[in-house]
Amino acid sequence: MRRLSLLFLLTALAFSASAVEKTRKIYNEDGEVRVECKTTFERNGKSTVDIVNYLTSLSTIKGTQYYSQRENKVTTLFTDAYTVDQPRNANRIEDHHLVPPLPQSLDIYGMLEDSRFKDNVYQFSYLFEESHIKLKITNMDTLKYGFIKAIDAQCFNITMDIVITENEIQVSSTGACKPAVLPSFLEKRVNNAIANRIDALFGWFEKGITEK
Repeated sequence: MRRLSLLFLLTALAFSASAVEKTRKIYNEDGEVRVECKTTFERNGKSTVDIVNYLTSLSTIKGTQYYSQRENKVTTLFTDAYTVDQPRNANRIEDHHLVPPLPQSLDIYGMLEDSRFKDNVYQFSYLFEESHIKLKITNMDTLKYGFIKAIDAQCFNITMDIVITENEIQVSSTGACKPAVLPSFLEKRVNNAIANRIDALFGWFEKGITEK
């Protein structure tokens, strides 16, 4: 656990250069991996629609990096990412681009090609208000570590609650996952893999917020 905490401290520092304020907590209790993060950024002229269109541009997840425990280095986590029309056939389509007035809600699906869990579909569910965005990311497929089931469908969840004020973007994020029953030799490895992916998706959002 100490090593896991150190890893996330280093990752958090790497992403904090443009943040006004940031706190992060990591839990690994009763078999559930949970990461909570609160961050405040300078708004830098970004509108609600700007932020929405980054969050719905799932192709921007491609190339997101993470710290690989197995390789002991920072490497690419999502080798490809794109929007698909539905979970089953998963045909590639263009990213969604919204214009005002925004809908109250939107559900879209994304195929994320993972360096360890391979190709899997995730649901991205959005709720929109004038200065408030909520996003929930959920795995629609069973995630497998090689041939072994690591995470059941709909058991990997990330939520982001984004409030846009006159000068700031305030973000509260939570990632949680309770993996499937695993052989003892794989438990720690899969727990680290889950935590790394939660943090990487937080990082994807932060990158979009801080880019000018």
